[in-house]
Amino acid sequence: MTGGIQRALQPASRRWFVHSMPVGVAALWCGQRVVPCFPDHLLGANTAIEGYTLWGAIDLIRRLRFRTLELQNLVGQPEGRPGQFPGFNFRNCSATTRRRLLAELASFSRVTVHLPYTGLEYFAPDRSKGAEAALNVIIQALEAAAFVQAKVAVLHAKPAPGLSFQQSRSVLIDRLRRWGDFARQQGFVIAVETGYPPSVAEFVELIKEVDHPAVGATLDVGHQARYVELQQRVKGLAPSSPDAIRAYNDVNTELVRALGDKLVHLHVHDIEPSTWREHQPLRYGFVDYPRLLAVLRELPYSGSMVLEIAGSPLEMPRYLREAKRKLEGYVAAACKR
Repeated sequence: MTGGIQRALQPASRRWFVHSMPVGVAALWCGQRVVPCFPDHLLGANTAIEGYTLWGAIDLIRRLRFRTLELQNLVGQPEGRPGQFPGFNFRNCSATTRRRLLAELASFSRVTVHLPYTGLEYFAPDRSKGAEAALNVIIQALEAAAFVQAKVAVLHAKPAPGLSFQQSRSVLIDRLRRWGDFARQQGFVIAVETGYPPSVAEFVELIKEVDHPAVGATLDVGHQARYVELQQRVKGLAPSSPDAIRAYNDVNTELVRALGDKLVHLHVHDIEPSTWREHQPLRYGFVDYPRLLAVLRELPYSGSMVLEIAGSPLEMPRYLREAKRKLEGYVAAACKR
């Protein structure tokens, strides 16, 4: 055995080897085997960047060396439009666009998608106004998810117009199971995003009652503000107070633990303390990522953390670069414990 290899196997060198690995594949050295702490595809970013074309957004995310990319606006256009993020329309785009999209996505470890939701009443009862059109859009988006070989399709749960959660519960469960059947056949998972129904307990119960192998959950770190459990805890507190911020982070970690292996995806960003405005660059420290990652590691978590940050076209490269650097640091620290 050469001296160089002997030195590499000394404890100090082992620590150097682990710490010098890309943070997305942060690992712990166990004997002679490297055990991943989080997957290579952990950190990702969304193409929802105003003022960019789809190709420009993909190129930015690739240049910043994210391993996961999330496609937004599956009924949009690659060049984008005023007030709309860039995207692509699977049924109406050309064969050339389809080929280019697959080529552009080939360098990523994982592709995920965000299903359309704005103005779509896809949980309205059958024969309700707008229900058929909305359901057609979701089916088209699910076909697009299959085409790009996505691993996760994020879906917003929404209230049916004029109905309480309990009144529309059976419709939600039935549709999630039917869409889950399609997703399972195509090799991906539908991940229902936190925020509705209006309580943590009801959300977790909904996911577990659906009880489908291809239906899980997305924790968006900024969607918990309206949950009744959190509102009760922060009543009378200033939003920016340490107790209110701690309560918010309590709810995030409680959701992680309650969902367990049904948690398959995360949307991450920061929150402005005084307004609780979400999708902010990682500048405030409102979201306790060290604590969140420690809980995710306990699961253990094998999904991705996709950045959803709002900002101008000129600011986005810096915002994403800085957020990635901070998250890499938090991940490295979590994997040393």
